[in-house]
Amino acid sequence: MEELKRVVSVPFKKTLASSLSEKDFEYSLAFDLKWFSPKIASKVKEKALEAGVLSLKAGILVPCFDVESIRLPHAFKPSEDFLENQKSSRGKKSVKEEISFEQVLEYISADTGVNRQRLVSEINSMQDRLSYLVDIRIVALIVAKKYGCDIEAVFGKVARSVLGISI
Repeated sequence: MEELKRVVSVPFKKTLASSLSEKDFEYSLAFDLKWFSPKIASKVKEKALEAGVLSLKAGILVPCFDVESIRLPHAFKPSEDFLENQKSSRGKKSVKEEISFEQVLEYISADTGVNRQRLVSEINSMQDRLSYLVDIRIVALIVAKKYGCDIEAVFGKVARSVLGISI
């Protein structure tokens, strides 16, 4: 997952953009950086969307993590078997995939543009009203819907994490 975040962060860091069109993202990986063929660049994008590292809204890709927090080694280039490593590590995960509150919060903030402090304040307030009987990740999704966030990308992960079931 860390290498996937590194790969995904580079086009955003390179353009100093907080969002990119699908075409610009793939173009950057394939032609600017010359890391992948256009077909593989598209697969990288799909893998990042599946993993919840990127969100897609109206053809625009937004990272679901803090791009600036990703540190790249000097002359970073993904390994040749980059996509295979992503597949094998996914296969090793248990049925109950974990997604942290921080990851959910980062996704919501990136998707809605609402700052994290405001989101945390509202989530904590709702958590208090619910007498702390509901998992904080579920409460975060409720608040996300209030802001019009498309929670589809993280809903299944939260359900698996909290309930241990696939939805």
